[in-house]
Amino acid sequence: MVYNKLSFRTYVASFVGMIVFIVGMFCLPASLLAVESIKFATYAPKGSTWMNNFDAMAKEISKNTDGQIKFQFFANGIQGDELDVIRKMRTGLIHAGAMTATGLGEINEEVLIFQLPRLFKNYEELDYVRDILLKDLDKVFLDKGYVLIGMGDIGFYYIFSNQPIKTIADLQSPSVKMWVRTSDKIGIEFFKRANIATVPREVNQVLSSLHSGQLNTLTASPYVTIALQWHDKFKYMTKLPVNAGVGAIVITKEKFDKFTPEQQKVLREAGKKYMRLLIQDIRRDNDRSVEALTKRAGIKIVEFEDDATDAWDTIATETHNALIGDIYSQEFLDKINNLLKDYRAKK
Repeated sequence: MVYNKLSFRTYVASFVGMIVFIVGMFCLPASLLAVESIKFATYAPKGSTWMNNFDAMAKEISKNTDGQIKFQFFANGIQGDELDVIRKMRTGLIHAGAMTATGLGEINEEVLIFQLPRLFKNYEELDYVRDILLKDLDKVFLDKGYVLIGMGDIGFYYIFSNQPIKTIADLQSPSVKMWVRTSDKIGIEFFKRANIATVPREVNQVLSSLHSGQLNTLTASPYVTIALQWHDKFKYMTKLPVNAGVGAIVITKEKFDKFTPEQQKVLREAGKKYMRLLIQDIRRDNDRSVEALTKRAGIKIVEFEDDATDAWDTIATETHNALIGDIYSQEFLDKINNLLKDYRAKK
């Protein structure tokens, strides 16, 4: 059989070129092979400060990874409540989320210690303790299979009601229907010790429960009451911070490990940057929200009486101690109390 030399050489060159191409493909960084989409779920409504912040973060991450990391957002709680989202993250249907206490507690229950009633008296105390413990928290989440991209807060929670709340006795009135999350061990324990009747509901059930009259009192940050359209169902806000609401962005370690070290660095740096900005924005929005609630929505601000505040703090401390071994360890509570003691001593 006689071969055409030119055809044979062309065939060999094509074959070698194909092999080189295939080998080259295997040698390329993962970031150049495919765009990674991060499915990100949150309760935050579209157009809110939270979503605007998340959108800006996503754009910066995409830009700094040459478009190889994109975000697909599911806002307004359309993926279900946070426990639903965590379940979906465990199966890979969702990769990341902005979580409040419910979701974070499902991953690492000890983080709920930041929401203990009357633990922090102001933002400076909260920032001081959180910044010191951030590395420890990062390790705990990593051990659980999640990467803590950034941690912040929702602001301090205040009592919103339809009758003036100036004492604990006011909250013990039979007419008060106080909301508590069904999974909120801290809130349930605190209100039980204060002898305050509660109505368990998830966040996505609150608005309809307010409309139906099943709820008429709750604790929330001022901005949340406006963002979730709860505010027009209340007449009063009690000017006493009950507790701080924690929040964080987490991504599954399984998804995070798919990125190159450079991409992981971009994710972490952008997460921390935008969480710091979000903290500032949310605190500003909370201040503005109080003004909007009083001037536009007609909500009246009432003060908690001094004696009632002392009694409130006593019940809060009892609650702290009652949850040792259930949510957090004595060691962790002592560590935070010692940090607060040191911080307050310097003031």
